Amino acid sequence: MSKSEEIFDHFCAAQASYESSRQLYRREHGPGQVRRFFNTSFTAFELRRYMMDFYFSKGSFTISDLLKVSEFSRPTVNSTVYEALSLGYLEEVSSINDRRRNDFRPTKPMLESWSNYCNALLVNPEFSNLLSLAQTLILTREFEAKSSKNNM
Repeated sequence: MSKSEEIFDHFCAAQASYESSRQLYRREHGPGQVRRFFNTSFTAFELRRYMMDFYFSKGSFTISDLLKVSEFSRPTVNSTVYEALSLGYLEEVSSINDRRRNDFRPTKPMLESWSNYCNALLVNPEFSNLLSLAQTLILTREFEAKSSKNNM
């Protein structure tokens, strides 16, 4: 894996974490944009953001995990997970410790879709401008913090 691929993987993980935070990126997307990512409903789109965040942070997730972080009902989450299973976007991970626990993780097509989505964000001028601004702010704050530490 090249260095740029490794950095891009970190970006994909950070983007999943950013988008799955509850107050961000809500229903600002138009219907066409939502359906292009996995060709599905807004609910599924939103839940799959949480799925990707759990995948990057701990490797798998359960329906209970999704219920804790989302505002959707158990039937909605169940139907979305089982729809994704039938479409081949998720696979069930067998749990050795507890057979009642169903863990899921994204399959290669879902990971590729997330990667394509992240690539599309990077070529979007508005997003890349905001990302550059955020990087500048982060560096400025780090510099100011170091300067104030050295002045003490």
